[in-house]
Amino acid sequence: MSDIPALIAVALLALVLSVLLSRAVMTLGLKDAPTEARKIQTQPVPTSGGLGFAPAALMAAFIISAFVLWRAGPSVLAAALGSLPFLALGFLDDRLRLDSMTKLIAMVVFSLGLVLAGVSVELVIPAPGAVWPLPVAIAALGSVLWLVVVINAVNFMDGANGLSMGMGAIASLGLGVVAAMGGMWDVATLMIALSGALAGFLVWNVPGRLFAGDAGALFTGALLAGASLLIVKGRPDWLLAPPTILSPWLVDVLMTIVWRGAKGKAIFSAHRDHVYQIAMKAGLKHSQVSAIHAVWAANAAALGVMAALVRGWAPLAVFVALTVVSSIVHIRVRKSGEKRGLVGKDVA
Repeated sequence: MSDIPALIAVALLALVLSVLLSRAVMTLGLKDAPTEARKIQTQPVPTSGGLGFAPAALMAAFIISAFVLWRAGPSVLAAALGSLPFLALGFLDDRLRLDSMTKLIAMVVFSLGLVLAGVSVELVIPAPGAVWPLPVAIAALGSVLWLVVVINAVNFMDGANGLSMGMGAIASLGLGVVAAMGGMWDVATLMIALSGALAGFLVWNVPGRLFAGDAGALFTGALLAGASLLIVKGRPDWLLAPPTILSPWLVDVLMTIVWRGAKGKAIFSAHRDHVYQIAMKAGLKHSQVSAIHAVWAANAAALGVMAALVRGWAPLAVFVALTVVSSIVHIRVRKSGEKRGLVGKDVA
């Protein structure tokens, strides 16, 4: 089986497995009840959908890899298997509601394990001629920080049907294309498998019949962040391509943190100040908010792929331009939300 047909096969297999396994999760009786003010559903909904699409993604990736000449390298295996502790952590949180500090400490420990297993970046090239080897400590710290930020960003924005996991399906496809362009077929296989699995999960998630839960969000964030590190590890000159593709999460979450900090509000307390939450409080439906973010994610993925293809100054220029435009949009939305009294109130 040649490379491109293999990627198509892995996407289709992951999609089918995810539809079936996600449906099975719905029968387990795991429910997300609207017990907190920040939750927007009106009745209990089956959750922990990650228990369905996570094994679908990994099974599809490993099954299809068995039929092609290329195999997953040690770092890719570490990224794949290292995502499972995050799945377990998320499931525990879905069931037991762990406190934020416990989750953060666990994420740091698991992320450090991934870095020690080779899921890290030791050399970066942010612009032509700027070749920066990183000291071991800086490389490890930066890689752990990237993992923790991306994982939390994906989780923070998992609050509307089809939103974060829909963006995940698009972003993983974009990262898969970039990896394939760089000849990193094992990374591409993992990302395309994740994209297909998330697409299968969306069959149930978009209508609001199954939530990803922290199990699904943490798993997805871990795979996206880990694959990003491996892409940059293989192509240091593509340093800013993954952040461009993942910018829909990063810009929103980081700007929300900055805004809350500037307003003197607790950064880690529960709130509904993300742009998608402001939009929903303004009257937009789940489907409308998710569709807007899907378009944003598709543009980011296309720009990230294009920047990697053009190379040179393109990754830096595209990343800066997209970040500036996205930041302006976020500032305007938040200012509008402030005028209408839709932001700034913490919830239990």
